[in-house]
Amino acid sequence: MSTSTTSKARAARTASKVTASIASVMLGLTAFTLSACSEQQDAEPAPSQTEEAVNPDITPEQTAFVAELLTEPLPQDEATARIEDAGYVWRLGTIDGEPQAVTMDYRTDRLTLTTDDGLVTDATWG
Repeated sequence: MSTSTTSKARAARTASKVTASIASVMLGLTAFTLSACSEQQDAEPAPSQTEEAVNPDITPEQTAFVAELLTEPLPQDEATARIEDAGYVWRLGTIDGEPQAVTMDYRTDRLTLTTDDGLVTDATWG
């Protein structure tokens, strides 16, 4: 075999080894990436926190007010009357599963209400 043929054969074997190494690294990176995505999807959601814990501007009285308001679903007019009598303001955030257009301003004296079939089912401060 000539020197030129031997060099070409050696170069071909080296190129083949490099290609196999690159493919192996790429396969490993792909497996790692997919496993990282899988772990994020399987992660337990954070335990729910009270609004007071999430937002220190919300007072214990406000938290108690919402808890009492939502003890059982109230008709919208009755719930809003209670809110206004307590000195707070309100707005509708969701009506029968349909999100409503609301401003992004934050007010600690305002409740955003969710209603289903005319009953208030949820209320959040802000």
